[in-house]
Amino acid sequence: MEKRKIVSGIILAILLICTAFLIYSIVTDPLGEHDIMLALAVTAGFIALGKDKHKER
Repeated sequence: MEKRKIVSGIILAILLICTAFLIYSIVTDPLGEHDIMLALAVTAGFIALGKDKHKER
């Protein structure tokens, strides 16, 4: 159980860093091209973490 929390925390940290990068890139160049695959991957990661936490309860 302890390893699962550590891995979940690491994944959450990576997702938050990617989210911050996406927000930064949109703010600095709002009309430019952005990587949609990174945004989809971050969204899927948050959904997977949410489902995993829901399953633990």
